[in-house]
Amino acid sequence: MKYVTITANSYEEALAKAEQDYGKNIRIHSRRDYSVGGGLFSRKKSKCDLTIYLPEGYDKRGARTDEESIMEFEKEARTPDPDSLSDKERLNTEIYRGSLEKMTKAEKILKANDISEPLWSVLLKDFSLEQKVELEIANRIIDTTALKSEIDNKYQVLLGPTGSGKTTTCAKLAINYKRRGQDVFIISLDSYRVGSFYQIQKLTDALNIPLRTVSDEVEFKTALKEAQDYGIVLIDTMGLSKSDDELNLKLKGMLNNLNRANSEFIFIASATTKIDDLESLYEIYCTYLKIDSIIASKADECSTIGTLLSFSFRHRLPFSYITNGQRVPEDIEKAESLEVLRYLNSLDLDLKRFSHQVAD
Repeated sequence: MKYVTITANSYEEALAKAEQDYGKNIRIHSRRDYSVGGGLFSRKKSKCDLTIYLPEGYDKRGARTDEESIMEFEKEARTPDPDSLSDKERLNTEIYRGSLEKMTKAEKILKANDISEPLWSVLLKDFSLEQKVELEIANRIIDTTALKSEIDNKYQVLLGPTGSGKTTTCAKLAINYKRRGQDVFIISLDSYRVGSFYQIQKLTDALNIPLRTVSDEVEFKTALKEAQDYGIVLIDTMGLSKSDDELNLKLKGMLNNLNRANSEFIFIASATTKIDDLESLYEIYCTYLKIDSIIASKADECSTIGTLLSFSFRHRLPFSYITNGQRVPEDIEKAESLEVLRYLNSLDLDLKRFSHQVAD
């Protein structure tokens, strides 16, 4: 006995095709209605998978009446549902042979991009066999990746460990906001790193962006009063530490002076950071603060941002920007769908052509 799956645009079309190929006396095992496409690159289409099963020797003339055929149909009735078969048994049925190859390819793509659970399972659930594997993965990543195209909050707090790119990202944001005609004020809480202050001061002086460095809560309150008439206030923080509770509480106390309803706490997450390290950092910050969104930094220093996609999905944190170099302010992009796909491996998609299609 073998299983055969007929795929068509509707149940009626699938049934007609099955009867044409295997005769009127086919036995229907299951039916699955679903849609394919509907992502950035394709329109949604209705599909139907009709699974039928045939005993050995079955043909268009219908069921045989000899004793061998009766025994075959009795055996057929005792055959377990394909979904309950072991992996090895599944390989012996035609319904799974085609899907196995595509699933294996899909898993290789996810592995090449360091995708982890729970995003891994979501991207592979009810995987479509109709589309090209790379296209299906791309569409699913677009569907599952949360993006924040604009940050409208007045107070934008940049959080992250030392070396994640906070200060450089702060300068990029400030200059881009300034070029868009917005009044920008920068407060640096990272008084421990004198070099970082002078690094950003050169840039802000050239564009007449006020920059204040503070070392305690009193100075922070003074800086906030000075910045109250500005449209955007960027706050560059010191990195939190697992072993320095005093420093962590100091940062929390300072940031508690902000109007939380008009503040965005942004986690600067380096694409080079391993998922376990990201989780440890996130746990530290969540002990003291609530993170609202992510900026993916240093995307140019690794081959994929898949680790950040997994992290973002797990904690429901949207991306706002991707930084991809040291040039200020050029190397920063809004986190749009095509930009996210650009930093993934093995998708084999002509993103330049797709971007023109979307623009049209």
